[in-house]
Amino acid sequence: MKSFTPLAILTVLFFSVMPLFSQSEAAISYAEGNGFQLIRNGQSTSYDILKGDVIGLPIQIGDMVLTDKNSFVEIQLNSGDGGVIKLAEDTTFTVTSLDGNGGGVFKLIFGRIRVKVAALTGGSRLWVSGYDTVAGVRGTDFGYDLFYDIADEGGERQTSVYCFEGAVDVLQYDKKTVSKIDLMALEPFILDAGKMVKTRSTAPNAKLKSGKIDKDISAYWSAYPIITTVGGGTEKLEVSEELNLDSSLDTVKGTYETGGKIVFAAGVGMMTIGGLLRAFLPDNETANGLSTGLLAIGGASVLAGGGMMIYSFTLP
Repeated sequence: MKSFTPLAILTVLFFSVMPLFSQSEAAISYAEGNGFQLIRNGQSTSYDILKGDVIGLPIQIGDMVLTDKNSFVEIQLNSGDGGVIKLAEDTTFTVTSLDGNGGGVFKLIFGRIRVKVAALTGGSRLWVSGYDTVAGVRGTDFGYDLFYDIADEGGERQTSVYCFEGAVDVLQYDKKTVSKIDLMALEPFILDAGKMVKTRSTAPNAKLKSGKIDKDISAYWSAYPIITTVGGGTEKLEVSEELNLDSSLDTVKGTYETGGKIVFAAGVGMMTIGGLLRAFLPDNETANGLSTGLLAIGGASVLAGGGMMIYSFTLP
């Protein structure tokens, strides 16, 4: 699990809820840190949290949100009746559907989220899917992690679902053979408060077993709690609709791959210039310092770009 050092952050609190939802069923209600990207209709827009202009930003069906390092974003659903989804740093998250009553279907592509919901009305429900594991709300407070072990040649997926309050339905399915599933046909694993389950791509058919929530997970969310106020009350969800859980990762894969190529190429260019300067400029402190700096920055860029491209290959 990643560890984080304290960071002086700009915190933007959300005091007025209702005006945010005139044009959308979801909106950003809180943000802290540096920034995030919003990909909508294939167009990527970067937002600087430090400028303080992100509160109230509508989040629509099909949107993908990518948080930067040391950056957190909270998305409030349906004027707060449906609850809040908090995206931790370095997280990629997609809105698949919004039902108008505070529920919907959401996809975690990479990273960590926490969800708090109040009582959902009108047959509403809230589901979060990862790669092959789905979590459905039965209570008020749960989290979902999806990380890839990039040190592993196959890019092992590690999924964790954990419940702080109430209960959560956890469903696991075979990604290779199922693209659309009727959730009514699956027997959910009931995850109670204080418990968590873990799944790994190396053991896709392993029986789900719950255990206590890892201490580092509890400590993480104690340090970064949900700030936006959520209405009280819970109720059990009844699921009857068919959900498409095979959301495409082409957009995020392309972002990492293309960005990696650009950074890699820039690094090669800087290393080349640094080498030429060292070869042809006079041997003095200024010239040596300039060439050494270019070689160092270029080398770091090559490593970073290569890492981004390798990571894009690990995504499903």
